[in-house]
Amino acid sequence: MSNKTKKSTGGNGGAPKQTRQQSHDSQDYSSFKTVLFYCMLIVFLPVLTFFVLKGFVLDRFLDISEVKVNIAAAVGAVVSLHIALGLYIYRAYFGAPGSKASKED
Repeated sequence: MSNKTKKSTGGNGGAPKQTRQQSHDSQDYSSFKTVLFYCMLIVFLPVLTFFVLKGFVLDRFLDISEVKVNIAAAVGAVVSLHIALGLYIYRAYFGAPGSKASKED
């Protein structure tokens, strides 16, 4: 009977597995936040850039036609999109500081 009692109590066997799971969960959450940030940046930065350039900068300070204002704002939006994509690619290629990939079996 004493063998059954020793097996059922188990001691501290579940603690390392639980801390490892919490570590993976925090890494997943951190990765999710990073990807969400860059997705929001890629979607909203060009739109915001277009309307800020069109409405506040080009229409008010420069005396050019409406078509040229739209073209210049679109070029600014494309440039901001390329900057956001470049930041994402840089982060994906070089990784975050302190996040080294480690293989666990």
